[in-house]
Amino acid sequence: MIEPRPELSKLSDYVPGKSMDEIRAKYGLTDVVKLASNENPLGPSPKAKEAYLKIVDTLHLYPRGDAPTLINALADFYGVKTSQLVLGNGSDEIIDMVGKAFIRQGDNCVGITPTFSVYKFTTLSNGAEFIGVGEGDQKTDLNKLAAAINEKTRVAFICSPNNPTGVYYTGAELKEFLDKVPSNVMVFLDEAYSEFATAEDYPRMFDMLEKYPNLLINRTFSKIYGLAGIRLGYAVSSEQVIKAMWKIKPPFDINLAAQAAAIAALSDKDHVKRTQELNAEGIKVLKPFFEGFGFKVLPTQGNFICVHIGPKAKEMVQFLEENGMIIRGLTSFGLPEHVRITLGKPEENKFLMDLVEKWVKG
Repeated sequence: MIEPRPELSKLSDYVPGKSMDEIRAKYGLTDVVKLASNENPLGPSPKAKEAYLKIVDTLHLYPRGDAPTLINALADFYGVKTSQLVLGNGSDEIIDMVGKAFIRQGDNCVGITPTFSVYKFTTLSNGAEFIGVGEGDQKTDLNKLAAAINEKTRVAFICSPNNPTGVYYTGAELKEFLDKVPSNVMVFLDEAYSEFATAEDYPRMFDMLEKYPNLLINRTFSKIYGLAGIRLGYAVSSEQVIKAMWKIKPPFDINLAAQAAAIAALSDKDHVKRTQELNAEGIKVLKPFFEGFGFKVLPTQGNFICVHIGPKAKEMVQFLEENGMIIRGLTSFGLPEHVRITLGKPEENKFLMDLVEKWVKG
């Protein structure tokens, strides 16, 4: 028998949100709505779809692994150098590349909890220890995260806005944290949901990259741009960090369709604006609805809300699924009494509210 690496014994399988096909088959349903995976309810932009279709006759060709046109577009968009950018097959691969390039056996990584599970997964799979700092659904003080850093720490993971709670960190909070972090520790700032943030003090951290070369900003085309299905993420950091990540990046992982659609999506400001407006309207509708039943809704800067339902949260999730509505129970995040709900289109939100009201009233 071929023995796997011992680190694998510490890993748990990733628990994704349930798919619509899965629920249709399980309960014999025809109409199912999914508000579980923070996908864009408007789908991809018309420009992205058009660009995607145009490359169909070139699918027999290998893509350029360095994706220069997309890299140049991102560099222009953010005002950074092309040498400060690296691409990944989704943000998951960006996190994986950080692990392969910087995390060694015997190291540790720190992170706020609860949060996206791939940070811990990558840490453990590279033979390091993950130290989570957090208090349930409360916003974690970054001073506590800084205090957890020691001589073995390689990466500090921060998701802002945070998945699954929706909380965020201001520029002042992040700068104070960065000032306390040793220069040999990477600060992995995951801004997957940044385009949804409306808070006046939500920071533009790209301006901090020159001062803090150990800062890495992670972003994705999966959320605001509605391209989760083609898997494309990217990171911006110092040239030294990015150079190391390119060395371990698979050569052809960013496919032709992803490159074409992403370039087009980046220029579609109207689609982004419509998505942001729809998101803001969803918060206005769903937040008071759940609070009207006595449920606690956490403040959010993402495209989802995190709701404390109580001991019967799992029961509610089950009832909704049986009736064609998929939301995300948060037991795997360590919040068994909470649910996370993606903000949908008006008719999807109404379908959700009708079912929740039915469940509450028994």
